[in-house]
Amino acid sequence: MYQTLTNTDYKKMLGLDDDYQIEALLSCGHYDFEKQIIRLEESLNKLGKKYMTKKMSGFLHNIVEFEVNNKKYWFALVYGGVTLSEYLHFACLFGSKKNIHIGSCGGLNPVMNSMDFLIPTYSYGNESSTRLYDRQNSNNLHYSDEKLNQLVKEKIVNEKVWKGPMITCGAMLAETKDDVEQWSNDGYFGVEMETSTVFAVSKYFKVPSSSLVYVTDNLIKGQIVGDESHNLEKEARYQKAQKMYDVALSVLLS
Repeated sequence: MYQTLTNTDYKKMLGLDDDYQIEALLSCGHYDFEKQIIRLEESLNKLGKKYMTKKMSGFLHNIVEFEVNNKKYWFALVYGGVTLSEYLHFACLFGSKKNIHIGSCGGLNPVMNSMDFLIPTYSYGNESSTRLYDRQNSNNLHYSDEKLNQLVKEKIVNEKVWKGPMITCGAMLAETKDDVEQWSNDGYFGVEMETSTVFAVSKYFKVPSSSLVYVTDNLIKGQIVGDESHNLEKEARYQKAQKMYDVALSVLLS
């Protein structure tokens, strides 16, 4: 079945050269492709990197390949774990040495504030995109790489950053107040859609992975997307997201 297909098989299916390889993957949990490409390029410029970008096509159409110092990297825009798991699968087969995810989360820890950064130590995920890549995992807890986490943390200056557990929920619109309170009581710091998949697939291929997200809707304090307090933070979210790109790319390219 599909699990038996090789690096060469997939390159042929995707129209890539036999010697095609990438250095690392940056994934982002978002829906607005053009806006995120602008942020990607702004960070590359800020880091003083000479680069070339190319939007991939076909099944890889949500990926931008960017080349720095003759090394290819992938930037994948995803929303949830399904396509993400396949992009990660390909990236690892094609040589990725580290996978970093960025995005936002709903806040679950009452001590945290909106715009705080969170580096997940692990993420609970009970999706097929996690279970099938980590079949012996009985508690559905998927861990990041501590060394990579530390590299990410060291790049964050003058910002509040937390390290703690995350929970995955791929059905945001079905979340209830009871869900939020239960997750908070269980000790989770945030909820989002992708991190557990990043950790599970990366572990399967023995590739170190990390995630950096910021609190956008502080659920445990009653804040949701679109309410007055959330709308007032629009500019702050833009600045926080750009900082997140700066940090992630600095680590990815190091």
